[in-house]
Amino acid sequence: MTAPDSSASIQAWTDALAARSAAPAGGSAAAIAGSLAASLVAMVAGLTAARTSYAEAKPGADAAADRAGALRRRLLELASEDAEAFADVMDALALPRGSEAEIARRNAARDDALKAAAAVQYELLLLAGETADLGEGLVMHGLRSAVGDAGAAVLLAAAAARSAYWAIRSNLRRLHDAEAERMADAALERLELVEAVEARVQLRMSEQL
Repeated sequence: MTAPDSSASIQAWTDALAARSAAPAGGSAAAIAGSLAASLVAMVAGLTAARTSYAEAKPGADAAADRAGALRRRLLELASEDAEAFADVMDALALPRGSEAEIARRNAARDDALKAAAAVQYELLLLAGETADLGEGLVMHGLRSAVGDAGAAVLLAAAAARSAYWAIRSNLRRLHDAEAERMADAALERLELVEAVEARVQLRMSEQL
């Protein structure tokens, strides 16, 4: 099944994900989760900015709302891009391998496609991390009655980040060049930061809710 584009409805995406086809799959689902997280950030930031009693938080809330809008749009684009990247990997694997020259071309195409697929997930990991950071700020300083929604944004973003990290590991597991190793190391470092945010937010929520 062809992956929907970024303007498609949630229904279209869930239909595509549920279909008996290899793509879209986990990477696209993680990107959608990240986009939903950014949408919640935008909501809580907007509610916070609208309250006169939160006047001191308004500049930060306005900035968070603006950035969250860009994040949710880009994360939805990544859902489509992940499906396209997977298709490129499959195309590379389908190349002929009847001679040494063909095998070499196939292997090179496969490695390039896997790196490109990992790059999509690496961007997802970074943007999910940024979304989690924004969500944490709203858990700490946003509208008190919406702390659960800001927390949900962080939890969704962290889940997207974890999924992205393991997708990166999967794509790079057969590649042993310096570029692949740098990306894998950087992905782990970023995931650890996101999970630290998640832990702080869970602690804060356990104190407030």
